[in-house]
Amino acid sequence: MTKMVNFIQDFVTAWASFKHGASFKLTAVVAAVAVAIGLWLIGYLFQTWRRLSHVPGPFLNSITPLVLTYHCLKEDITTYTYKLSLKYGPLVRVAPNIVAHFDPETLRHVCSNKANYTKGLWFEFSRWDLDHYSCIAMRDNESRKIRKTKLVPAWSGQYMSVMESRVDSQVRAFIDLVERKYISTPGVVRPMDFGHRAQFYTLDVATSVTFGKPLGFLQKDGDVEKYLETTEAMTPGFGILGTLPWLVYAIHAWPLKLFMPGEGDAIGFGRLMKFASEAVKQRLDPDDTNSEYDLIRGYLRNGVEPEDAIQECITLVVAGSETTSITLRMALLSLLTTPSSYRKIQTEIDAFFSSEPSPASSVIPYSVAKANLPYTQAVIREALRLWPPSAGLFSKQVPEQGDTLHGYYLPKGTEVGQSMMGVGRQERIFGGDAEIFRPERWTEASSDAERFEEMQAAVELVFSTGKYVCLGKQIAWMELVKWLVEVLRRFDIAAVNNAQPLKLKDPVTFMSTDFWIRFTRREGVEV
Repeated sequence: MTKMVNFIQDFVTAWASFKHGASFKLTAVVAAVAVAIGLWLIGYLFQTWRRLSHVPGPFLNSITPLVLTYHCLKEDITTYTYKLSLKYGPLVRVAPNIVAHFDPETLRHVCSNKANYTKGLWFEFSRWDLDHYSCIAMRDNESRKIRKTKLVPAWSGQYMSVMESRVDSQVRAFIDLVERKYISTPGVVRPMDFGHRAQFYTLDVATSVTFGKPLGFLQKDGDVEKYLETTEAMTPGFGILGTLPWLVYAIHAWPLKLFMPGEGDAIGFGRLMKFASEAVKQRLDPDDTNSEYDLIRGYLRNGVEPEDAIQECITLVVAGSETTSITLRMALLSLLTTPSSYRKIQTEIDAFFSSEPSPASSVIPYSVAKANLPYTQAVIREALRLWPPSAGLFSKQVPEQGDTLHGYYLPKGTEVGQSMMGVGRQERIFGGDAEIFRPERWTEASSDAERFEEMQAAVELVFSTGKYVCLGKQIAWMELVKWLVEVLRRFDIAAVNNAQPLKLKDPVTFMSTDFWIRFTRREGVEV
């Protein structure tokens, strides 16, 4: 019995000794690993910070991109980067490998052929088919140049009259929608959520110009195949991915690529892909007797491969409809909240039609509007200036030899983005009141050709410039001018909620909800 007790005591003592030693060794190993990880992390953060440490900006932004990610989630990314530019100067470090500027000349330089910048990794996210690229998604300069030479002829002047007639049809379709459902009368309010209806209009224009017929958003007065619902859900994700562009490699790899939109989808973005694919097949059918011009036909005639033409058309519809609808919303919002400007634009429109009467079914030709309605164009320029539709950084990568911007050397691979809100609000160009909506600045500057040209050139940068200039710029202008003229000619418009006309979000571009307005027929106006 005594031996057993002694054995147990010896065992307990030995176990305690072993346990103490093992515990000590385990603690030492864990501590060593923690120290190693900590030293590696410190070294990594130091190298991350050091690469562009000479460029001013918040310290936290210099070591992590998650600050930008946070502001995408907060839905104020454009305003945030603009405020950074105001605080830190013409070049600011907004993320470890991204700098931003708000200078028109810098933007022209970065987008020029001579500078040899390439598109940043973010543009890979605009690939809808992993085996094919649209021109927007192409990052290789030479490949992009070859593709663009095939796209440009499809937009040439000889076809512009056909495309303008398609815009006219959708202007009339919007007016018909108002007449059918949204005329308010004394005691009866029929409000319209213009946030969505603006995009119904631009989507039907974009699909009509591209495919030869609209998808029918205005006719339905609803979301066709839940396209808007899907894209609105996707847009914040694009903003987040723009701050973490390396995620493109994960998203375009198995298994995540299985969840990308496809032609087999029953609703949403995949349905647009299916529509584009069927439209291309129809144009290639030898038995197709319809020779009416549209962009798909133009692209195919100029040598764009069918699968590539599909990607080009999808991108055009997505990007073109979203950006133009933003400008239309913000132009109308600015007019509704600036009564003097609202009165002036209607007065200009009324004065023109009193001297140039036209049938109610007609839509003003774009060339006529350009020549005779300067204040209307000034309203659009102010909306573009203050609320740029392409508000993201859209970064370009510094070429092999590096570059120097605003006195700061940027090594190869640095991404250079732009604050378009900053470009449009430069006091040096637009005056001390650049932060406010005042279309009169344009009519005042019209007597000074040099100043007017500088202002106009700065605003036109919302359509990019150089090798990246938007091919659909003229169509966008047509949509905006014609809508404002023909709608304000016929109706008075007022906000339903004067305290908060709309709710504005900015995860990567300006998204609006609850933009409720009411239409009344104008008294004493013959149309």
